[in-house]
Amino acid sequence: MAFNPKSEYIITSKEISIKDFFDYKEDFVTRPPYQRKVVWNRKKKQALMDSLFRRYYIPKLVIREVRLDESTTVFEIVDGQQRITTVQDFFDNNYKLPRSLEDLSDSLAGKYYKDLDTDVRKFIDKSLKYEADVIKNIDEPQNVEHQIIATEIFWRLQQGETLNYMEVAHAQLSSLSRNFIVKYADDLTFDYENYEPIDANPDKMDFFRLLNVDNGRMKHLQFMARFILIEKNGGYADLSDKKITEFIEEEKVSNGIGDYSYEDKSFAKEVIKNLKAFYNIFKYDSMLDDQNGIRELSVEYFIISVYMLIRHLRMYYILNEETQTLVKDFIYDFHMRWKTYEDSEDNDMLTFSNRRQQGEHDLEVRDRIMRQIFFEYVKENDFKLLEKDNKRAFSELERILIYRKGKGFCQQCLRDGKPEKEARVSWSQYQADHVIPHAKGGKTTLDNAELLCSYHNQSKGAKVTL
Repeated sequence: MAFNPKSEYIITSKEISIKDFFDYKEDFVTRPPYQRKVVWNRKKKQALMDSLFRRYYIPKLVIREVRLDESTTVFEIVDGQQRITTVQDFFDNNYKLPRSLEDLSDSLAGKYYKDLDTDVRKFIDKSLKYEADVIKNIDEPQNVEHQIIATEIFWRLQQGETLNYMEVAHAQLSSLSRNFIVKYADDLTFDYENYEPIDANPDKMDFFRLLNVDNGRMKHLQFMARFILIEKNGGYADLSDKKITEFIEEEKVSNGIGDYSYEDKSFAKEVIKNLKAFYNIFKYDSMLDDQNGIRELSVEYFIISVYMLIRHLRMYYILNEETQTLVKDFIYDFHMRWKTYEDSEDNDMLTFSNRRQQGEHDLEVRDRIMRQIFFEYVKENDFKLLEKDNKRAFSELERILIYRKGKGFCQQCLRDGKPEKEARVSWSQYQADHVIPHAKGGKTTLDNAELLCSYHNQSKGAKVTL
C-alpha cells in the first residue's frame, strides 16, 4: 500500500485576463489580513508590462477561493499582490508603458492605456493573461483552521524574500498581541465581516503622527510592540527583536483571528494612556503636517527614552498645560545637547549614546540619565511639579462619612434642581467622587469628596464641578 497523506486542499489551474483584475476589482482581495501593503515603483511596474507584452515567463499567481455565503465567492491573492495592482494601475492610466517596448512598436512606448490604438487595447484586453493556481476547500473566512492554512501557504511562498521580523509577526493573525499592535499602529486595517481590506485605519493612534519615522517596513508596529513589553514588564524590559517575536508567538490562540480583546488588559490600557499623554505634549508643534513628523523624534532609542520619561511623569505627577510645555521644551533642549555634545566634555551624553541598544540594562541606563537631567532642568527653571496623591480610592469609613454628609442625595442632582425624591441614591448605587478629579491633582480626602449618583459620576469624567 503506497504512502499518500490526504491533502488539506485542492489546487486547480486557471488563466485570468489581466483586464479582469481592473474590470472586476471587487472579485479580488488583493491584500489579505496577513499581508503587508507594498507598492512597486514605476520602474518595476513598467518592467512587468514589458514582460507581459513579450510573453516572457511570469510566475503564477496563487489565489485562494473564499466563500462569503452560499452564492458568493471572492478570490484572495495569497501571492501576486504587486502583479495585480500593477495592471490595475496601468488600466487606470497611472503610468505609461516603458520606452523599452519601442522595438516591438512605436505605438507602444511611452503611452498611457487610454492613448493606445484600438487594436492594441484589444490585444491587451483579450490576449494578455496571468496563470494562477487556485486553492480550494479552505474557503471559510471565519474558519480558524482555514485561515491558518492560508497564512502558512503565504509564509512558505515568502521564504526567499527579505521580510523583517515585524513583517513576519504581522502575519500571525491568531496572536492577540499582534491584533492589538496592528489595530493601534498600522496604517491599514481589514474588515473581517465583509472580508475586504481597508486602506485606512481610524484606530491608528495620533501619537504616530509625531514621529519622523516611516512605517514602510512596519516601524510603527515595532514601536508599539516595545511599548507593550515595557508596560507588561512594569518598566525596564528586554526590547530586542527576538523578545518581540517571542511575545507575538506566545499570545497566539486557536480562535484569535479578529479578536481584539487584548486591549482590555491593564498594561495595554496603560500604553494607550501614555501615548495619548505623549501626543498631547507635542501635538501643537508647528513642524507637524500631513507629510512631516517632528525632526527631533527620528531615532528609535531616543523616542523610547522620551516615552519612559513621560510614562514616569504621568504615574507620579500632574501633566497640566504648564508641565506639558516644560516637558516639551526639555526634550528639545536635551535633543540639542545630545546632537552637539563633545565626547570629552559630556559623559552623560556619551553614555546615553553608547546605550542605544534595546536590552533591558540599556533602557534603564538611558532612562536614568534622561530623568536625572530632566529634574535638574526643573530645578534650574524654578518649576514646581505637582505630585499626584498616590491614594486614589476612599476607604470604607470615608465612604460611609461621605454618604452621611450628603444625607443620601446626589449633590449634582440637587444642583440641577431635582427634588430630593429623585436625587436620593441608595448605598449600593452611590459613588464617592473627587470634587477636584484625582487626575487633575485632587486629593483623596473628605474635604475633596461628595456623594454622586452613578450617572453623574460617569458623565463628569475629569471635569471640575465648580
